[in-house]
Amino acid sequence: MKGVKPILALAAALVLLAGCGGQTGDNRKVNASVGTWNYGGQNVGVFYVLWADMPQPTSPDGFTLTISGPNSFSWTRRLWTGFTGPTFWWDATSALIPPSGSYTLSASLPGGLTLNRQMSVDASRTLPQPQNVTIQVARDAATVTWSAVTGAASYYVQLWQVNDQNQPTSIAWTWYTTNTQFQLTSAAGVTFAPGNYRARVFAANVDFTRFRTPGQAPRLDPQVLLSSAWSAQVIQVQSTGVLRVLDAPPVPDPGVAGGQE
Repeated sequence: MKGVKPILALAAALVLLAGCGGQTGDNRKVNASVGTWNYGGQNVGVFYVLWADMPQPTSPDGFTLTISGPNSFSWTRRLWTGFTGPTFWWDATSALIPPSGSYTLSASLPGGLTLNRQMSVDASRTLPQPQNVTIQVARDAATVTWSAVTGAASYYVQLWQVNDQNQPTSIAWTWYTTNTQFQLTSAAGVTFAPGNYRARVFAANVDFTRFRTPGQAPRLDPQVLLSSAWSAQVIQVQSTGVLRVLDAPPVPDPGVAGGQE
């Protein structure tokens, strides 16, 4: 019986510790991060991700995310969602060049969620651009492949329709993945209207595929990094539905990107 008292004392101490916040779970319902976008230009662009476990939809009013930083840096985004539960938004633009220093990210979301975060950004930190972005076609399928990017946790693939000068005009398909390929097949219900299509692949140091699940706030504690590159080929879709691959010259980046899930 002599060992009973120490055991009871230890159990009581553990209960007290748990009641005083000793648990290791992260219960934050909202977080955001800002960083750089390496799109192959002379300067880097800016990139943010906001994740929230929404207690109610934001539509129709939405909410405003404000990002401020050194040298009067300011970026304001108006965001909406018609859903509850885990949701994320992200945007990137080459119109703003992020200086290194301290940033503040703030937003008042529906349901009483509040974001007010200060963080440091190192503008010299970038993610390498995806390499060897290639399109291959079979009779009824198109496959986009690329080499793995060091430091990337996930990828975002866009398939753009392009005009006769190979300039992007509209997005036909998008997909988040942790793989280094993306396939479009007629068996999956994918159809292409006649025209030319070109792929753009983004790499990110955060896993986009996990942001529709709870408990993702800690993933945005570090500075976020994004990069992107275009395929060296276009898919030509003829009126008969036959797919061909043609080499294409470099294309200027539209300078903006973004998504919401």
